Amino acid sequence: MKKVFILFSALTLGFFTSCSDDDSEDSPENSLMGSWQLTAEFDNDVAYELDNCDLEETLVFKSDGIYDFIDYDPVEGNENECAIDEDGLESGEWSLPSSGKILIVTDSDETVLEYSISGNELTITSIDEYEGETDVYKYVYTKK
Repeated sequence: MKKVFILFSALTLGFFTSCSDDDSEDSPENSLMGSWQLTAEFDNDVAYELDNCDLEETLVFKSDGIYDFIDYDPVEGNENECAIDEDGLESGEWSLPSSGKILIVTDSDETVLEYSISGNELTITSIDEYEGETDVYKYVYTKK
């Protein structure tokens, strides 16, 4: 009888202490996962003029720690139609090493970028320092 009571107590305690799906939905990883489409791009706070194919650019963060970057170019002979740029396809690994930072790993490179999410908007910031000059690039994406 004592074993049955201990087993019942353990099961009951497990129901009250188990994690719910709601707890994990708010994690930074879960907030980042999904498809994001480019909406704006800035170089040192100066906005780039983006064409309709630039605005098709997509980032996909998957739950298995893999990301895909998909770039688009105008179709030859029809500037209004866009197709995936085979040279602009990139995949790699992603992780969040610390708050507000994302680590992107490709075959040949590891890059730590700053990111923030506000509602359905993702902003990724890259800071490039070269020969005493600092350039700040911002990419703004909307969740699809």
